[in-house]
Amino acid sequence: MNNLNDTLIVIPARYGSTRLPAKMLETIDGKPVIEWVYRAALAAGCGDVLIATESQKIVAAAAAFGGKAVMTGETCQSGTDRVFEAAAKTPAQYIINVQGDEPFIASSTIAGVARLLRRDAAADIVTACVPTLDMELINNPNCVKAVLNAEGRALYFSRSVVPYKRETTADAVAAPYYQHCGIYGFKRAALEKFVKLPKSNLENLEKLEQLRALEAGMIIKSILIDRAGPAIDTAEDLSKAKEFAKTIK
Repeated sequence: MNNLNDTLIVIPARYGSTRLPAKMLETIDGKPVIEWVYRAALAAGCGDVLIATESQKIVAAAAAFGGKAVMTGETCQSGTDRVFEAAAKTPAQYIINVQGDEPFIASSTIAGVARLLRRDAAADIVTACVPTLDMELINNPNCVKAVLNAEGRALYFSRSVVPYKRETTADAVAAPYYQHCGIYGFKRAALEKFVKLPKSNLENLEKLEQLRALEAGMIIKSILIDRAGPAIDTAEDLSKAKEFAKTIK
């Protein structure tokens, strides 16, 4: 797991975020959001860690806390494009995309994704999900829901509440939903294939790029984890994140 030439963790960190500009540099408990993610990635012990950004401000912030950052093109259309550009000049065969707005992602989650990516010959991509019955969360379109089969293979991702529970039997009520977390592990060939695919119909409708992979027949597997803290998309999310940080000290 510690072969730096084999596995690379890339944290895409776009300064010009639409809903909350400069969110990567907002502070939680005195540390910028991007530092929280970087330190979790380092602690996973899976390989080298790079922050990929279009902004010198994020490069400077990374340098201030001892992080490694590389500049990527402003024309990158998505975080995955930024990850691909950052990883292109490395020999890594396993590339883990840890989204820069997930300050509470656990190092054990990153390590678990890396393990399954190595172990499962069929998986093109590996991600993580949290079983939950929190309906406030599930009803929020910013919370992406996954539908998984019995082997953990992703069948669909949606901002809508899926699956729809037609009945209110005890079994139906107890059946969990799966909250998707912002992490993707790619085998190198899968990443190269993915970034060459055109945007798909479902991706455009839901604004979820993982649907591009599913529509192209790529296999996404998921590990299950116990919990995930709030990701940061909006100012409200940032406030929730600051409150959540108080609960984990």
